[in-house]
Parts: sequence; structure tokens; C-alpha cells
Amino acid sequence: MSQFLRDESLRNLTLSEEALRKINENILEIAKQVNDAFPREVNDVSLNKKLLMPSYIIRFDNKGFRLFDFQAAIKYFNDAHKIERFIFYLDSLESIESNKMLGKSIELKFAPNEPHNSNLVIQDDDNNWVDATFWKLKERLNKYQNKNYLIRNRWIPFFVQILGVVAGFIGSLWLAIKISPKLTIENSVAFTFIIAFLLFSNIWGFVFERIIKSINYFWPNISFQEKKGIHWLIRALISTALVSIFLYLLSRIFAYVGIIFKSIIK
Repeated sequence: MSQFLRDESLRNLTLSEEALRKINENILEIAKQVNDAFPREVNDVSLNKKLLMPSYIIRFDNKGFRLFDFQAAIKYFNDAHKIERFIFYLDSLESIESNKMLGKSIELKFAPNEPHNSNLVIQDDDNNWVDATFWKLKERLNKYQNKNYLIRNRWIPFFVQILGVVAGFIGSLWLAIKISPKLTIENSVAFTFIIAFLLFSNIWGFVFERIIKSINYFWPNISFQEKKGIHWLIRALISTALVSIFLYLLSRIFAYVGIIFKSIIK
């Protein structure tokens, strides 16, 4: 049984065709080092089962292929409109037959549409090989880190949630102050505020989900560089506009907070 395993979720990577080629070169180097250690002149079935073989899965435009030729995978990559998944495998026949319970195995998965499902997994019964291979591939992947961690972190959803609640509170209070003079009920300000804030609370859950999905779209965890067209420029302009709108709304909300509380104090 493969006793040693190293795995890590992959975050904030931007991959081009050249990046995929470099990764594949590393995969082939790892396979060559292992395979060259076995004597070719010995016709031993058990040894042949330990030889490492690369394979690739590419899913794009709602269709997918498992291939044993990297050039064929890259051809699909270049022809695709939208890449949904690109996976590197390096397995021995022994590993495949035992469902990865025996032998060496590498899985390197890039899944842009699944933010938490991109990972690197290496396993074998040789701990030194597992560690050396893991760090070799990690060193390669570190070259493709982007700056999306500035947006994709645990604090952004928190700040969005707080900002939304504050905006809802201020908006409900402002609405209550505007509408209550027209009502002939007792405590009209408090009544109107409660109704407005309850309506906001029910709407905010849906809006918050849309905001997080937009963040994942414009600042994806894993992305493939656009190969043609001006999509990257449009996305950059939209991202800049969204940040500007966010900062503008933040400044306006705090301005309204000051005005409303000043009127309450008076």
C-alpha cells in the first residue's frame, strides 16, 4: 500500500500554454528518472508495471477527453472557447490496477470552475520520492502565482457582509425618516425601519451570493490566460470599475452615516 502522500490545494494561479508545457516537461523528467532506474534488458512483468506513464484529461466547452499525447491535449486547449478542467496524471500500471493503493502516482488538477477542487496529489511508498517530487512541482507552480490573493481571502466576504449590513441599516433608517411623517401610526419611524430592514435582510442573502460569485468570476482561483481576442482587457476594465464603484459606495455610506447621526443628535 502507498504509505506516503503529499497533497495541497492550489490557489491563485494563472496558466498559459507555455506554463502547461513547462509543467509537462517536469512531469516527463520525473517519469524518465524513475523509468531509467529499471533495467531494460530484464523482461519482468512486475518491473514493467512500475514504469510511469503520463496521461492528460482536458474538459472544455461541455466535452472532455482523456489523452496520452500532450500535443493533442494542447491542440484542444488552443481550440477551446472555455477550459473547464486540465489534469496531469503520472501513474504506473501497478497504481492504476490497484486504484492507487500501490506504486507511484501524481495528479495535478486545474479546475477554474471549481474554486476548491484544484490540487496537487503525490503518493508512493517511498517518502523521499514523494517529498522530492512534491517540491519540484511546487517550485514550478510558484512561478505562475498571481495577485488574486489580495481579493480572494477570508476577509473580503467578511467586509462585504459588514458593508452590506451597514448599508442596509442606513438605508432602512433613511427610508424610515423619509416615510414616517406621512404615516398616522404610533412610533411610525420604528415601525417603518423594522419593515424596511426585514425586507432588506431577505434580499441581502441573494445579493451577497451574487457578489461572491462575481468575485470568483473576475478574480478566479485558477485561470487560463486568454489566447486570443480582447477578453482579458474587458475583464481588467470591469474589475477596475467594480473596485472603483465599491470604494465610491463605501465613501457615500460613511457620508450618509455622518448626516443621519448628526440629524438624530440634533
